[in-house]
Amino acid sequence: MAFPVFTNMWFTLDRVRCYNSRRYQHVTNRFHVDEGDEVERYFNKEVQEASILDPADGFQEKVIEIEVRSDLFTGSKARVLTHRWRIPKDLPDSSTFSPSEKKCPFCSENREISTPKFPDSMVPGGRIRQGRATVVPNAFPYSRYNAVVILSEDHFLPLDKFTPDILYEGFQAALSYINQIRQFDDKVAYASINWNYMPPAGGGIIHPHFQIVVDKHPTRFHQRLVAESLEYHMTQEKNYWADLLSFEEKKKERFILRSGHIVFLATYCPQGMLGEVLALFEKVRTLDEVGKEGWKCFSEGLCSILSSFHQMHFDSLNMTLLANIDNSGHFWTQARLIPRMSIPPLGISDVNYFEKGHDEVITVISPEELAENIRALL
Repeated sequence: MAFPVFTNMWFTLDRVRCYNSRRYQHVTNRFHVDEGDEVERYFNKEVQEASILDPADGFQEKVIEIEVRSDLFTGSKARVLTHRWRIPKDLPDSSTFSPSEKKCPFCSENREISTPKFPDSMVPGGRIRQGRATVVPNAFPYSRYNAVVILSEDHFLPLDKFTPDILYEGFQAALSYINQIRQFDDKVAYASINWNYMPPAGGGIIHPHFQIVVDKHPTRFHQRLVAESLEYHMTQEKNYWADLLSFEEKKKERFILRSGHIVFLATYCPQGMLGEVLALFEKVRTLDEVGKEGWKCFSEGLCSILSSFHQMHFDSLNMTLLANIDNSGHFWTQARLIPRMSIPPLGISDVNYFEKGHDEVITVISPEELAENIRALL
């Protein structure tokens, strides 16, 4: 029998209860413990040592530490190799992007004739406009309801040139599309706002744009977070995200900044070679609860993070914002930002066999160092 709070969920309570239960078996059935202790039980770390005879030091023995981290709540696992970390010397040469501008379908001179339109039954007028932002269908959709938000008139913007207004208008345009879909199909229950910025992050078009996905079912990771949030509430009688926020604010080593009720943290177990930043919308359970002030605060905080990435010579990133349309009760709206890069001098991908074949991420900067570096640049 489906649990009542999950009126739009496709999985049953029994599935939720047994969902990957072996991963958190050791933290269930423990009630009324300190929130910091409880959250920390989900964070595991093992330090391994590898010995080599180093040719750069006359073949003297060298011991290299590998830190293996796992987050039992998200199911993430990462190997922290800080001995490989160096800030990139240079930013990408933006002059190489100019040729792509002539045929860019998102540039204003091409937009009207080169981008598709929505059916009038779905979106009256075929497109949505909000300030500088324009919403059009994804010509190569990943989902039944998949749209693109063109953010600016500029074909290319370094990360430090995005303004809160540009991002805010983009988010408002995305919301307009999501609300149109909600009117068109009352069965949709989950939404995400996504961003592949620049080729290292999978961006096939340089021109800044978000991608929106609206669906009846959550994606696999979104589903896990919702299910784990419910499981935590059922076993601990508390909210995981509230406990995580309290724990990280007290711990301070991964805390980055607060913008209104939006809190930015470096994740304990990052999902990118250059780390990961989590933006938690405090006590915000649904998309409707974010409100205009919340989107303004998020846009301002996001601009600070983007500027810091730029100063660290990261000018590419993936972003995913996950939100429930209906109230799940225990999941908080959140965004995850992962800086990306091509490794010089050959432009090597920052994803390798460990991530694709073993579902473990290699990261070259510790979350604590990433947070410290960003705080220093704010």
